[in-house]
Amino acid sequence: MDKNRYMTRRHFLEITSLTASALVVGCQKTPSQKTGLDLDRFIEDSMQKVRIPGLSACLVKNDRIVWSKSYGFANLEKKIEMTADHVENIGSISKTFVTTALMQLWEKDKFKLHDAINDYLPFEVRNPKYPDLKITFENLLTHTSSIDDGPAYGMAYACGDPKETLEEWHSAYFTPGGKYCNPEKNFHPWEPGTSRPSDESYCNVAFGLLAILVEKLSGCDFEKYCQSNIFQPLDMSNTSWYIKNIDISTHAVPYTWVEGGKPRGPSWGGRPLGVIGEGGPSWENVAAPDGYVPNCFYNHPNFPDGFLRCSANQLSKYMRCYLNKGVYDGKRILQDNTIQTMLTKRNLNCGLCWWEYKLSNGDIVWGHTGSDPGINNLLMFNPKNGTGTVILANTNMGEQGEIRKEIATRLFEEAKNIRV
Repeated sequence: MDKNRYMTRRHFLEITSLTASALVVGCQKTPSQKTGLDLDRFIEDSMQKVRIPGLSACLVKNDRIVWSKSYGFANLEKKIEMTADHVENIGSISKTFVTTALMQLWEKDKFKLHDAINDYLPFEVRNPKYPDLKITFENLLTHTSSIDDGPAYGMAYACGDPKETLEEWHSAYFTPGGKYCNPEKNFHPWEPGTSRPSDESYCNVAFGLLAILVEKLSGCDFEKYCQSNIFQPLDMSNTSWYIKNIDISTHAVPYTWVEGGKPRGPSWGGRPLGVIGEGGPSWENVAAPDGYVPNCFYNHPNFPDGFLRCSANQLSKYMRCYLNKGVYDGKRILQDNTIQTMLTKRNLNCGLCWWEYKLSNGDIVWGHTGSDPGINNLLMFNPKNGTGTVILANTNMGEQGEIRKEIATRLFEEAKNIRV
């Protein structure tokens, strides 16, 4: 491996110690001195412990950002500090945008949640073990469809934007004889509509299907639909499903931490994901010393499940829309009753895509996390008191990724001390 492609732990620590005074960027409102210092210390200590190159966080209360800070680096090699305007793929938080688009069409009575998706798709989707049981919109939205992320899903990560369309890839995934079709591994052995723990039933491929359904119901390309009906009304001008539409100078580098030749990353589709490079994903050993290895800017044919490019500042606008009963800056994106429908639990702690979380301080919030090579992100909000937080980090933290929720907990606690 090119020695310039990675940064050793020692080099990273040297940079952070030399520039510690520059790690905090873009503070919009300072909390009380003691709690503010405690929060900074906790985040900075966590970044050192978990080895996070860069992190951006913001806190929303009463329909405005009341606190925002960034720490570390968006680009270690060039020593570019992270800011709240740096863009990265936000992982599975993307699924909530698919759901938002779909529910806008539900408001127009384009479909019913219990409708069979095969009544709207250009190809059939059936669990071969239960061919007579329908799969519904609600099944896809609540991870009860019995569809699984088969081997083709994990192998499809690649640098740059996808070469296949949504419809092409999914048709090959679900049509018998298709090049990605694997009847045994593309479906679970249980019936559609069955509630299972999220680690057994969570499905990425389902949200690509939902995006195709948005296209068929709206008669519009999915990217164009989202631009016209979500991103533009929310003033999210540097947000897109495609790398080609992003100001690449604002894109944070997604880093994988490598230790003992083992890359730290998630496992989707039955394969561990390590470093995404020009030769495709490196599943196992990576020929680099301990340190950070940059991933390329990658995408996926099933991009709606986790590959939206966005920044903390832009995500805060989206979150404010949900906190303000579907309205942002006087523009309505969703009806209040639609949001209430989405935030009603159906499958364990899952509503329509959104999840209910209980934080370590006892607070109950709604939100979604995002995980992929080079990223670990979080968006959570409390509709009852109008507070919410966004956290973006440009590395995957592996088993230590729960630190995001502890940072979020401390931010929600801080919101109680800030008067607006």
